[in-house]
Amino acid sequence: MSVEVVVIGDEIVLGLITDTNSSHICRRLVEYGQEVVRITKVGDSLSTIVSALEAASSSDVVITCGGLGPTHDDMTREAVARYLGTPLQLDSKALHEIESMYSKAGRVMSEANKVQAMIPLGASYLSNQKGTAPGLKFTKNRTTYFCLQGVPKEMEWMLETHVVPFVSQFDRSSAILHRTIRTVGSPESVLFEKTKPVIDRFRSNLSIAFLPQMTRGVDIRLTSRLHEEKQALEIIQSAEAAFVSAIDGSFRAGVYGFDNDRLEDVTARLLFGSKKTVATAESCTGGLIAHRFTNVAGSSSYFIEGVVAYSNEAKIRDVGVPAELIEMYGAVSKEVAVAMAENMRTRAGTDIGLATTGIAGPGGGTDAKPVGLAFVALATKEHSIVKQITPLPFGIDRLSFKERLSTFAIDLVRKHLMDIRS
Repeated sequence: MSVEVVVIGDEIVLGLITDTNSSHICRRLVEYGQEVVRITKVGDSLSTIVSALEAASSSDVVITCGGLGPTHDDMTREAVARYLGTPLQLDSKALHEIESMYSKAGRVMSEANKVQAMIPLGASYLSNQKGTAPGLKFTKNRTTYFCLQGVPKEMEWMLETHVVPFVSQFDRSSAILHRTIRTVGSPESVLFEKTKPVIDRFRSNLSIAFLPQMTRGVDIRLTSRLHEEKQALEIIQSAEAAFVSAIDGSFRAGVYGFDNDRLEDVTARLLFGSKKTVATAESCTGGLIAHRFTNVAGSSSYFIEGVVAYSNEAKIRDVGVPAELIEMYGAVSKEVAVAMAENMRTRAGTDIGLATTGIAGPGGGTDAKPVGLAFVALATKEHSIVKQITPLPFGIDRLSFKERLSTFAIDLVRKHLMDIRS
């Protein structure tokens, strides 16, 4: 089966918002052995939408996203009517459903919303329980079209309710399996060199892609398109084991997870299991480490406290860094980082204290301490460690600097917990 996606909206083609709908559709359909062969993005132009529907007519299934709202720029219904050569007509069931949505919310439907119940003759409306705009389904020649909403939460519900049951009826063209190996601590080029023998061994049976994320590590995606699912799974599992062995053998605990694992999730599981607690004293990361730690449900059992001590005065007042230490070594130094971590651990009464200090830029750097220099310290009752983060050769913006440093800090906690567990 061939599937195409048409994403509709001026806000998409003008770059005002990022299209996440098409990537979500692709990920879900591939689980059923169906690959999207083309993604088209068009603006809110009637003729352009009609042309996109016509251009996609060679595929078995076409899924559109967007253009089903109640305003003048929502053109999908009218475009479908023109494409089918039929008029729009008020669908009483669709109207009743929209009115019921407003009634349940204790609101009165506006007159403008009635347009959402105008369904092209020859198309059927698709119930939407997450919003007021019904979807559309119709067939022209051999192609089945699904018109879904642009709002991601609505689109995702509609996809699961109406599209997935439809595509799951069809035989898989092949067993398309994915596995993502998530790594941290090594650049893409070095990781590639260390795993090249594994790549050479499996590249005839797998698609292998390196997906670098400058601030959060490198993902390695393995994809199998074999007809036999059992064989595809065996090859994926064998390749995964070989990659993990090669990476962890070259970089200490370089693989932190798989597929949708986040570094903070993996670290949280170790904190849960060890019953250890952590407190943070952040300067240049501005609270981002605390934010990432607390993105995990149940984090209150391990994350006790976080302080953003951005100024020297705050480091002295709120974290207890001796003023003479800052005077002697500077705020961006291993000595101050260690003092921040140790004092934060003691003050919060936690097992682990974690601290960051650095120069985010673009100003403030010197020859001795350039922009991008940072220190991360981890303190326990028994000992403290501090790591120096050197600037990247091509520079980095402030947000990416914070992301990169927060990743390094959380990974330092992960590796510490793995050490004490073993």
